[in-house]
Amino acid sequence: MAAERGPFREFDDSHDSESLRLARRVIRGLTLQMRHVVLCPGSRSAPLAYALAEAEQLGAITLHIRTDERSAAFTALGIALAAGEPAGVVTTSGTAAGNLLPAVMEADMSGVPLVAITADRPESLHGTGANQTVWQQGMFSGRVRDELDLEQSAVAEGSLRLEPVSRDDMLAAETQTALLLRAATAATARSAPGPVHLNIGFADPLVPAADSLARQPGAQRWARRGVIPPKERERLYRRGGMGGITPAEHLRSADVLSSATEGEQGFGTEDGTLGERDRHPWPGPALRTLFVMGHAAPPEAVELARSLGHPMLAEPTSGARWTDLGPIQGYRLLLQSPEGSPAADLVRSVERVVVAGRPTLTRSVQWLISRQDLEVVQYAPRAEPWHDQRLPRRVITTTDMLAEFAGKADPNWTQAWEETGLKAQSIIDSVLREEDDDAGSLSSVRAAQFVAETVRAPLLLGSSSVIREVDLAAALTRSRSSAAPVVQALRGIAGIDGNISAAAGMALAIGHRVTALVGDLTFLHDTNALLIPSTEQPPNLDVVVINDAGGAIFDQLEHGEVGRRPDHAQTVERLFGTPQTVDMEAVADAYQHEYIYAEDLEELGRALSHPDDRLGVRIIEIRTDRTRLRDLHARIAEAAAQL
Repeated sequence: MAAERGPFREFDDSHDSESLRLARRVIRGLTLQMRHVVLCPGSRSAPLAYALAEAEQLGAITLHIRTDERSAAFTALGIALAAGEPAGVVTTSGTAAGNLLPAVMEADMSGVPLVAITADRPESLHGTGANQTVWQQGMFSGRVRDELDLEQSAVAEGSLRLEPVSRDDMLAAETQTALLLRAATAATARSAPGPVHLNIGFADPLVPAADSLARQPGAQRWARRGVIPPKERERLYRRGGMGGITPAEHLRSADVLSSATEGEQGFGTEDGTLGERDRHPWPGPALRTLFVMGHAAPPEAVELARSLGHPMLAEPTSGARWTDLGPIQGYRLLLQSPEGSPAADLVRSVERVVVAGRPTLTRSVQWLISRQDLEVVQYAPRAEPWHDQRLPRRVITTTDMLAEFAGKADPNWTQAWEETGLKAQSIIDSVLREEDDDAGSLSSVRAAQFVAETVRAPLLLGSSSVIREVDLAAALTRSRSSAAPVVQALRGIAGIDGNISAAAGMALAIGHRVTALVGDLTFLHDTNALLIPSTEQPPNLDVVVINDAGGAIFDQLEHGEVGRRPDHAQTVERLFGTPQTVDMEAVADAYQHEYIYAEDLEELGRALSHPDDRLGVRIIEIRTDRTRLRDLHARIAEAAAQL
């Protein structure tokens, strides 16, 4: 009979407390794929805190400390969003763990690999009335790709091992944690990346042994090193932060394109990549196909539409909005044009629609893709976190199927779209200038347009009105010789939770200044993002706040019409407008961040210039009047009759 194998020991910390030893094994599993963790203070999570501090000293992890758990979770989400790899958030037990739910929900629906790590009381204390003790196992069930519960007591029982018998011992805490992270990043036909939950029941003592530092040799490096060489990792992060797509998206799209173009006749270039616009790359009759590029559209779909020469309607966060890619400018005005107008006839002439990504911003786009007289498909080469088999349109999964469905473009039809779009953009620009000149003040639409068109840093657009105003009015330009700054938004659930925190996380991940463009309520909803412990390096972040003293988006919905009835005006303003009179400068001063008040576009432009010359957080305020918005949008809609 073969002798039982002994433990596979790479380092010896047997002298230390068992809670610290378990925490170290967990972190070894995490650092195989993770380089950022956001930690909130807490007693039950102390073993993880001490172990993370050790791992940071050993160069295996970058640690960020935040006091508010909801803000910390969205900061980690922003890091993962920008970096394209998992980022973790660590909390203690009780309500601290519950505060992670909004970020977990957003990560679930946007496919972001957020790792929620919650410390827990030992299972023996549950049901005893012990302080900060709730049932945390499964608390994010249905929102996470996988979950793992580790109980320190299981070490004594033999169902969990601190000392593995091999490198891939399935009972070892390190192995189980590494496998959990694999579920966060898996992208298959049936599974999209997304959040995972690691819950750890720690038992006392929760601190290192008194002589642990004296006993541990200085040369012992227990923490795992990253599997990607540092220079290559830095190159990927730079490309992910400034190039419009994450490293993971770039690698996936390259794989898809290389396999799709191989062997296709008349499609792409000799090196297997998609070339510049070829108006006739596919045999057969020309088809009037329209591409709708929603949030996070697959990059290969953008390039294919451009190569085939079909018109694209592109949301700001689609990756297709840049003018050198040829999207249709002012497309919302075209879709809203009155019956009988040339623009309406152009929209009516569409035969097929390809939807790539997730369109979420306008009802006019939803009406278009819901038309019963059109053939509409969804291009989804991988599982998407936001749809399943109930999606009401056919799903196609390969670029050759996509090219066959889209067919050869009609160059005259595409040109008509482009010319009408340019006319629509000119109308929008003219109306915005004239309205502001007449009112003697700046509208939120023009302010949002200016910021989106001017900023040269990565940009996060706040949920609610701001992103819709950019979608309506902004023509995003870039130099062909430089990479485009990324444009992001939290479109999974599209809530106003954590927008500033997510932008701060983006800045921490990519090492460049990030600009967040938000409304006043979105800003005030996440002021805890401004609370940076004095021990921490603040993110390089500009927060541009369009302050119209309340909730402007509701005025653009049916509630705005109700609010114009004399007997309902005050009620609608109270229930939906939620007016506020917060002094933004005082908020900035309270958190000791720089404040700038931009009275006009010239001052705003100066504030946004030279982004790399500044450090820390700045709050840039623009004040606008939301009572003008409904009439402004009505005038823009009326101008659609000219198209």
